[in-house]
Amino acid sequence: MVTSFKPILFIGLALFMSCVLQAQVKLKLSLLPDQQTYLVSMIPEQSWDMPMNMVGSAQVVLQMQAGRPFLAGNINSLIPGVSWMDNAYVESPASSPEFDFVCFALNEMGTKNIPFQEGQETPLFSFINLEAGCVGLLELVENSDTHIQNIVRNDHINITQNITVLGARGNAFTGIADGLVDCTVVRAKSDASILSHLHVYPIPTTDALQISWETHPGQKVDQLLVSDFLGKLTLEQKVIPELGKQNLSLDVSGFPPGLYTASLVNTETGDRQFFQFIVVRI
Repeated sequence: MVTSFKPILFIGLALFMSCVLQAQVKLKLSLLPDQQTYLVSMIPEQSWDMPMNMVGSAQVVLQMQAGRPFLAGNINSLIPGVSWMDNAYVESPASSPEFDFVCFALNEMGTKNIPFQEGQETPLFSFINLEAGCVGLLELVENSDTHIQNIVRNDHINITQNITVLGARGNAFTGIADGLVDCTVVRAKSDASILSHLHVYPIPTTDALQISWETHPGQKVDQLLVSDFLGKLTLEQKVIPELGKQNLSLDVSGFPPGLYTASLVNTETGDRQFFQFIVVRI
């Protein structure tokens, strides 16, 4: 059942049913360290400048097990001048009743604000689940999957990924780079050897980011590095090493909105712990 929809659900059916020769963009889904904030990014395989980066429409679709409580909220666009909404919820369609779907749509039609840089992960938007508890597996759909094709053909509901770009002469979506996350699983970090119990909050933030951790015996943290999503160093700050639990408040009130990657560093050994956070402007 479709609980809500707008016409974009039915835009691009012809594109989906035909072969797109110049597909150039992959999508990625991540779960940030707070285990609550989901991030949708794209990774272009080709660079496009104006006017070839003109985006006519875009839809991002995720699936989950049917009946799991989910309602998208705090949807924050991470590119100035564009915005996203949870355009439609599709519950247990006849052709695939074991799944529910949520479709996010780009509000702006004909925007030139989205950058396409070859190989560069570009954050699009973030959101949280407003329902209590964890939804479990949340996954970006793949247009070529049989159950997605069956829903489009038999139920006449377009729950496909779509990024219509002038440079691609149609739908630029080419696949999923990394599209499955599970909020029930806290993934171990291979680079987490210098500290434990890392907490970063709130995500997203507008003015201050709180960071806390515990340093492992024989290790220390004496530097904080922050880079923007293009990899440009935004902040380099000394940290006074302490034993046990440490707390740090980072002023981000002057940061442009977007996704940032930070690392807590032991400068003597080069060991570090990475994490990401989002800055928004209300």
